[in-house]
Amino acid sequence: MYSLYSHPNSTYSKRVHIYMKYRNLEYETIHVALDKLENRKKPFLSINPYGKVPVLKDGEFLLSESSAIIRYLEEKHQFSNPLFPSDLQKRAILNQMVNQCESEYCFPNSVVYFSKKFIPEEKWEPKRMKDSSKRIGRHLEIIDSILSKDQYLFVNEFGLLEILYAPFIEHNQMMDTNTPDSVQNWIKRVMEERAVKAVLFP
Repeated sequence: MYSLYSHPNSTYSKRVHIYMKYRNLEYETIHVALDKLENRKKPFLSINPYGKVPVLKDGEFLLSESSAIIRYLEEKHQFSNPLFPSDLQKRAILNQMVNQCESEYCFPNSVVYFSKKFIPEEKWEPKRMKDSSKRIGRHLEIIDSILSKDQYLFVNEFGLLEILYAPFIEHNQMMDTNTPDSVQNWIKRVMEERAVKAVLFP
């Protein structure tokens, strides 16, 4: 059985939980108390020297980074409905979109969300937060060009991108930016998916 080191407030951990539920993979959760800085102590640093969750344990094999974990499990299990297409160019486009998800939405989303959720307002960095919101707004305008025609971001099916976005778009209303109707409707569809609901709204 797989073991997943994670924390319930970690958006990146939630991605892997959603994926595991989506694929019906059996696993145990090992709680890492980030609030007690357990991730910065030697036992966990021996598992991941970067001190971050999630980490997947498969026998003696350890792997961190949510997207890497998902790719590993996809390649290992060879599902009949793979999230990564076999066609080289389609797979390249998907990898491009994954990178854009990370850099243009999830990272700036984390800047705004973490500040509003965990930092007193007097210690906010308004310029950094405003710049992050602008970046998010531009990204939403770009994916609107896809979602105004399709229900989902890639090959018009719920898939890898929705799994990666899900824990972040849950908090999209906090981003202080305009959200096109097609994007808002997509967010609602993603939130209604079985695996997403099981993790984000247990």
